[in-house]
Amino acid sequence: MKNITEELQEFKTFEKRIFEELCRVGCELIGEYLRVCDLRLLALRDTQEYRAVNSGTTTIKTLMGEVPYTRRCYKKKTGGHVFLLDEILGIGGGCGLASENLAEQIVIACSEKSFRKAAGSISSLTGQGISAMGAWNVFQRFGERLDGQEKRLRELDQADAAGQLGNVACPVLFEEMDDVWLPMQREKRRKSGMPAEAGRKKTGKKPMHVGTAYTGWRQAKDGRFNTVDKLAYASFGDVPGFMSAFESLKRHRFDMDGVQRRITNGDGAAWIKTAAAENDTILQLDPFHRSRAVIRAISKKEDRKAVFDAIREKDVEKVLRVTYDMVAKADDDAAREKLGKLYGYFHENKDSLLTWQERGIELPEAPEGVVYRSLGIQESSNCDLITQRMKRRKGSWTIAGANHMAKTLCFRHTIGLDAILGLLPEPQEAALTGEPLSVAKTPLHDGKGIGNEWLRADMPFEQAFRTHGREAIRGLLKQKPL
Repeated sequence: MKNITEELQEFKTFEKRIFEELCRVGCELIGEYLRVCDLRLLALRDTQEYRAVNSGTTTIKTLMGEVPYTRRCYKKKTGGHVFLLDEILGIGGGCGLASENLAEQIVIACSEKSFRKAAGSISSLTGQGISAMGAWNVFQRFGERLDGQEKRLRELDQADAAGQLGNVACPVLFEEMDDVWLPMQREKRRKSGMPAEAGRKKTGKKPMHVGTAYTGWRQAKDGRFNTVDKLAYASFGDVPGFMSAFESLKRHRFDMDGVQRRITNGDGAAWIKTAAAENDTILQLDPFHRSRAVIRAISKKEDRKAVFDAIREKDVEKVLRVTYDMVAKADDDAAREKLGKLYGYFHENKDSLLTWQERGIELPEAPEGVVYRSLGIQESSNCDLITQRMKRRKGSWTIAGANHMAKTLCFRHTIGLDAILGLLPEPQEAALTGEPLSVAKTPLHDGKGIGNEWLRADMPFEQAFRTHGREAIRGLLKQKPL
């Protein structure tokens, strides 16, 4: 500290030097803490179950920088080897040798900006320097943890595990589904099997299924309505796999046994109809897609008004009849083709053409403070959750990378990442003896004596300034069990 303040400096430079110095001190304290914990585990372990084999030095990346530390490897009686220090403290739990705090900051930064810019932000705002590839690696490991959680949820559902139902009670569950077309990497484009009629616009792209579930709306102080208990999920998987995972998430989020009505809003895609039929939900055609189809197919305002008037009258047969008459009266082939597609679109979705309000469907009474409104939030959710990060940035994705990013975005902006990772099975705690070993029971050398150099090392802080905390650590190490 004396060297830092010897000469006057610009505050910006001074601030950086202070930050670097504090990070250095923090890394030293973390390293000392890990060393003491490793010694403590050596004394408290179950010697019948764990035999110390050797020790090795590794590095953990933290918010303050890289911390090298030594941990002992133990051979288990049942077979296999384990690092008790890493297992007890949860080091490297799924994201490599990066601390949970650092991994969380990397994931948040990567979900907001490119991997290169995220790496730059982490390097400038923490004591840990990281490259774009390093940030990418941490994010992919985090995505693999989400995949493991998804697999675990399916296993619980298949086993009908007790106590796995969600705690969000709701008499009505609103669901919306849609596809988001994402650009794929060049080697994936040749294997996508894109049909020729898909057109140039979809070349090199693949549709990602996106689903949203919520229990209603609540009015904010500014007068706007926000969805309540929102849950979102996205995946490139096939329809059965997507629906299985989405249903598992809903069962662990909502009390599905108490749901009396389920309403699904979609754009008329075949896979959404299939999903709605399998789950016995009320299917309706999204009002936005319905209106957009009319506007794109009909150029004359009076003809558009005729179709919209028929929809407002809630007469599906009249809508089909008016549209069919327009096809017959079309002046040219191009207009006839557009109107024919509109008629086919309405005819294929005639059972779901009207919304639940237009059909007069009565819903159970809403909980206090919650109201039921017209559905149609999926397009806005796609933009907020997926599009802003994964499209129109001159980038492309692999299947696995896009799945990891989309799931992270959905969970982070709806129920939170902690709610998902908290459902992962906890690692088994290492077995420790109830009481510390006595000096008589503690061998001077374990095995061949490999990795026991600490027995001949100096006490910590031998030549350093003695604070109360450091004296406490020295006193701890002087106890007989160590």
